[in-house]
Amino acid sequence: MAISAPSESAPVPPPSAVRVTATERSVADSRASSSGDFRTSRVEECVLDVFDMHCAACASLIESALSAEPGVQNARVYYATQRARVRFEPSRVDAERLLHRIEALGYSADAEATEGRSDLVRRQRRRKIWGFGLATFCAMQIMMLTLPRYLAGAEIEPELAPLLDWSAFALALPVLYWCARPFYRGALRELRLRRPGMDVAITIGIVTAFAGSMWHLLAGTGTLYFDSVAMFVALLLGVRWLEWEQRERNQAVIRTTTGSNAETTEAIRLTQLDGREVMTPVAVGEIAVGDRLRVRTGEAIAVDGRLESAIALCDEALLTGESSGVRHEVGDALAAGAINLGEAFTLRVTATVDASTERRLMLLADQASKPEANTLSDVIARYFMPALILVAGATFVALLPSGLNVAMERAVAVLIISCPCALALAAPAAQARAFSGLLARGIVLRRAHALERLAAADAFLLDKTGTLSQPETARVHSLRAGWDERRALSVIGALERAGNHPLAVALRSFADDVTAHDVAWEPSRGVSGVVDGDAYRFGRADYVFSGAQLAALDSAAGSQLWLTDTAGPVAALDVSERLCEDAPELITALKARGSVEILSGDRQERATAVASVLGIALAHGAQTPAGKSARIQQLQREGRTTVMIGDGVNDSVGFAGADVAIAVHSATDAARAAADLICTRPALTHIADALRFSRQTAAIVHSNFAWAIGYNLLAIPFAVSGAVNPLVASVGMAASSAIVMFNVLRLRVTPPDGAGS
Repeated sequence: MAISAPSESAPVPPPSAVRVTATERSVADSRASSSGDFRTSRVEECVLDVFDMHCAACASLIESALSAEPGVQNARVYYATQRARVRFEPSRVDAERLLHRIEALGYSADAEATEGRSDLVRRQRRRKIWGFGLATFCAMQIMMLTLPRYLAGAEIEPELAPLLDWSAFALALPVLYWCARPFYRGALRELRLRRPGMDVAITIGIVTAFAGSMWHLLAGTGTLYFDSVAMFVALLLGVRWLEWEQRERNQAVIRTTTGSNAETTEAIRLTQLDGREVMTPVAVGEIAVGDRLRVRTGEAIAVDGRLESAIALCDEALLTGESSGVRHEVGDALAAGAINLGEAFTLRVTATVDASTERRLMLLADQASKPEANTLSDVIARYFMPALILVAGATFVALLPSGLNVAMERAVAVLIISCPCALALAAPAAQARAFSGLLARGIVLRRAHALERLAAADAFLLDKTGTLSQPETARVHSLRAGWDERRALSVIGALERAGNHPLAVALRSFADDVTAHDVAWEPSRGVSGVVDGDAYRFGRADYVFSGAQLAALDSAAGSQLWLTDTAGPVAALDVSERLCEDAPELITALKARGSVEILSGDRQERATAVASVLGIALAHGAQTPAGKSARIQQLQREGRTTVMIGDGVNDSVGFAGADVAIAVHSATDAARAAADLICTRPALTHIADALRFSRQTAAIVHSNFAWAIGYNLLAIPFAVSGAVNPLVASVGMAASSAIVMFNVLRLRVTPPDGAGS
């Protein structure tokens, strides 16, 4: 009989504010080296919104200061998403102390913010618009006043020249006093910590140019640079505003994606029926606060909640970055995204899917914004500016014999023209936009450095079942006398509620009201449990049968799935599969970039059959996780850049070894936790789209660095030689940053022709 398997379906805080958005409590888990006992120490984690970071150096500065606080176990500050995550021991330090530490750096902080994020963002936007608008207006008016001075030169009427000069001075005052305040605050922070950065150079340039102009104005000799000061401040504020808007658009994309899979993602809700506890599959979008959920082995927690079972062992790498399991006890808070590594447990829901999924996506964004590829930007922000100040100082001293005016003008030109904004923005701006663009295409980017590797990939290895094909029909046969197909499928479905793979999803609905107890799931092998007082095993022949029984099976029977109890075989199950409709399109796109192979745990003949249909030359069947990893390592030794695409727990080892790991939409949570990119939509063509987008992003990043480095190498010698004055220097510096940002905007966030739908 063939049965079609169903498819898966207060006071107002200042504009620059740090806001506590979430606090989670966890139990750090470590195993004693000698006794093997668990030792626990309570830690807390707080998530802070920081609205006034404007460069990679700001994030590095805050991160270093927080990490130095006693009791802080780990502090990560993410510039692209404007967030900080701090894990600390509450017995030694609290969140209020952390906020005070941020205030000591010169950043505004408010632990009692009552405004919503949208209100704070609106205030920030209004402040940035006013700052940029006022500086631009003053710069335009000053240029109108100074243009006649440049054109007329010495022929200007004596009584008109002072009027124009003092008018330019008056218009430069609001720019110097109010518009440039963000640079002054940043410079004070950097000097207080003895780590001069770009704000120090900007402030020195602004103040030096203004002071020199005042000297010439009072003395009645020399060149005035009020126009340079105003234009420099206006252009730099404009560039920072542009970058800030891009980051906020990224946040908006994340929030619009929140809950996109809520209707199709399934969880197990526990309800009471006739005095007994019943497990009922439910769409995650239907879960309400107060519901009780059963979290299966290997499954991610769908929503935030509190543990009701005695203990739970969870992989919280997505939440904390730590790969080791974390042991929780009854009453502990459990966060969405953590993966159950131990036995199934029960939790009480404390947040809806909207809040939980949004937080999980924000965590993914945080991880993507702190990549290895940003190291160069961090180094530049930390070491380039001190070197630049030394160059400017050496220029001033070397040219002092030529006159104070000449020495000051060229030193100011060096400081202004070579400010490393373009270098600091080159990678983070592109990666922030890439995250947004991939998310619009149905791909969550977990690690930004994977983009560059994906762009260079030339070897693609794909899992079969759940990736290229899906289980379609189940045929029950070899039934024991007294059993029928419905009863056998009911028991199998009840057992498979503990599983977390495509076949389990297809079989769960057959459980009806049957409930399994004491369930244990072994990935890629089978599941065991007790149904109506009888112990059952379901899975591969080598899992359910002993050695003698297994040896007695022929090859056909040995390839089937079996249901057994203590008396022996109950039924056999043949599962057929259908090829995903868009699999050929994906394979065509991958073959254009490099070699394509199938690595499947299924039988060799099935792997070969699928490969033949798709035109794939190599298909490796009966692959264990270690076998998949070995094949990946072999290709890497040959100098290939490998991409592993899969869905199952047995792909996690391969994911860890591959240069890039991509988890498809139906992937298990364990596979997602090990992946670099995660598909949030079923279509496989999104992977090919992500490959094209990664190449575009890599090209943008490389061109940004090439432009920024080349610009600085050319501009500084011109400034030292006097070939450019401070006016040209200010335009050049701001223009270089603007070019980097406009280059980033070439990355199309919205997919073409509805590809992201």
